[in-house]
Amino acid sequence: MGIKGWFCAALMAAAGGNVFAAGSTCVPRAEMQTIAQHFNQFNTLAGADYCYDGSQTANLIQALEFMRTTKYASTMNNSTDELFSGTFAQDWWTYFIGRINDIQIQSSCPKGVGAFVYSFGNTMYVCPMLLTDSFAALDRTSVMMHEARHIDGFPHITCAHGPRTGLQGACDQQISDHGSYAVTVETYAQLAAYATDIHPALRAYAASSAVVYADEAFETPAHVDRQPNFLVLTNSKEFYRLPADGSSNLQRLGDAPALGHIVSRAQHLILYPDDKALPAKYIFSKNEGEIQQAAGDIAVEYNGQTPQQRAELVDVHIGAQWTVRVYHNHLLFVCDPTSPATQDVILSGQVAGSVLYPNGYDRAASSTFLITETGTLMEFGCKSRKAFVQAARMTLDQKYKRVQKLGQEVIGLTPDGRLFVINGAHSTPLKTSMDGRIYDLMPSQTFAFFASSTN
Repeated sequence: MGIKGWFCAALMAAAGGNVFAAGSTCVPRAEMQTIAQHFNQFNTLAGADYCYDGSQTANLIQALEFMRTTKYASTMNNSTDELFSGTFAQDWWTYFIGRINDIQIQSSCPKGVGAFVYSFGNTMYVCPMLLTDSFAALDRTSVMMHEARHIDGFPHITCAHGPRTGLQGACDQQISDHGSYAVTVETYAQLAAYATDIHPALRAYAASSAVVYADEAFETPAHVDRQPNFLVLTNSKEFYRLPADGSSNLQRLGDAPALGHIVSRAQHLILYPDDKALPAKYIFSKNEGEIQQAAGDIAVEYNGQTPQQRAELVDVHIGAQWTVRVYHNHLLFVCDPTSPATQDVILSGQVAGSVLYPNGYDRAASSTFLITETGTLMEFGCKSRKAFVQAARMTLDQKYKRVQKLGQEVIGLTPDGRLFVINGAHSTPLKTSMDGRIYDLMPSQTFAFFASSTN
């Protein structure tokens, strides 16, 4: 367009879908008239109740109504870390309409861009990606608040460090500057801690989203009080918390809807069920329930396949800038976050087992490891946006189904359901009350602010 806009990359596709605060399916006529009063493109829809139909317009109106009607606790205490300062806590609607007076849906946008504004005017441009079932009303609302903050004069910078290194417009300097990414963190944190009428699973999703942006969108990462833990899934579909301090004491949490492999997507967890007739979806460990929305592009692709096609997928790795679909005899890479182009690497003479994280699940890392059905360890990743698979330099003393690292502790899960502490190439048993019954192992964190806040 000739004049540079403030493009905001939505690098974390969110929980998504057609569920707003109170679960209603229609916007009352009086509400539509109020919305149309500020955004006259909706004038023709304001003569009656407006019912959501899954269209781009419906998803946009749903976000505006979410912004207007979501209620919060009467007292909202600030966090002791940097997740919630209360700077933007009061009346999101008034803040938004004081800066944005026109919303336009774009027909296309660069990959990863959810919305943008220009450094002049008061129009917000919304991209098709943000109006799909991969985003919920609460995600769209957070993006809208983020864009409104740009009107106050807070542009982004190119990331020089961390998971978003090299991405233009994907970082702010620090959260204490109260720029647009600070708004993103604060809106998600406020929804998670203090919204009074959203589904518990969406509340849990919002908490994870706040931490993702706090960790990834600032040159100086925001301070977040957290406790790392391993999350254990048993073959009876029970979730347990295992401290990442060498302890073997398991704390019962909740239940999983099905058995399967759980993939980390930053702070979010996605279940790929063993029953290939079931869809991949976001999962929560403390009986928060489920959300029916799409769990990102890979899950959308997977859910559109037949059970026979789904059975070809062995595992998934989701980094900040690259992803890999692991199939039985090949790996399909997306190494460029600005392009949908893929690179396919054949596993000659090998059959893929699962992705292992002996160095920890790190969204900024350029590689991780794959174990084959025969126990061979291979390293794979993207360097300079080019895919590679090569023999691993490290070794393990037995075959593992999962390997995860948190802090200094590396834990492996064997195919027969037992845990081991791994020290270099050697491992020793970690005896728990669930020996022989452990089905999956993944990293997890708890956050002091969300644990202590009252709703």
